[in-house]
Amino acid sequence: MGLKGKTALVTGGGTGLGRAISLQLAREGVNLAINYSRSKDDAEKTAADVRALGVKAITVQADVSSAASAENMTAQTEKAFGRLDILVNNAGTTKFVPFKDLDGLDEEDWISIFKTNVMSFFFVSRAAAKIMKKSGGGKIIGTVSAAGLRPSGSSIAYSVSKAAGIHATKCLAVALAPEISVNAIAPGVLLTRWAGGYTEEQLQKMREVPVLKKFTDVEDCAAMYIAVIKNDNITGQTLSVDAGQVI
Repeated sequence: MGLKGKTALVTGGGTGLGRAISLQLAREGVNLAINYSRSKDDAEKTAADVRALGVKAITVQADVSSAASAENMTAQTEKAFGRLDILVNNAGTTKFVPFKDLDGLDEEDWISIFKTNVMSFFFVSRAAAKIMKKSGGGKIIGTVSAAGLRPSGSSIAYSVSKAAGIHATKCLAVALAPEISVNAIAPGVLLTRWAGGYTEEQLQKMREVPVLKKFTDVEDCAAMYIAVIKNDNITGQTLSVDAGQVI
């Protein structure tokens, strides 16, 4: 898939990994709709940086866990650019609770995490697919996590939600074929704002887990999204970019 002149929607696209993905897509000549929930200033800054690379960009505020908001967000993208070719389901949330603290997660925590990390994947993909099919198809790629491949991460609810995201990737790949491919990337620990939820002691222990003995590089991780989007022969797959955290 050639990327120049295409349009992408990146959920959670203003900060951290989402920002890196947005900028790398822009360097490929892709126009961007950058979604945010609360981080408006960050999203606007990323959009400005994207425009500086010579492509168009808008920001779209939306609660991706809402089906109605997902429909509105993709409609705004189509209205601005006339098409939608690429969707990056990158928005996510968590609550930092040690696995052994079973009382640390209540019903609302589970619902909130699953709505953002799993249900949004379905709702936004469904809305985007309707637009993609108008121009012959497209690419959907989601952010899951190494925590979805082994019992690890910020909490049990987060780990289970990311495992669900991996299976949702396969299910949507079947449902949307052959016009649209659906894949996922499972990053290891990224030193973004997200990592602020861990203590320094926890981070040092986590750094020793990957066989390469380092955290996952954000730019290298973002580059894998671009590579998968360009590939026309991959669907239903989850690729780990985790410095050897899950082997």
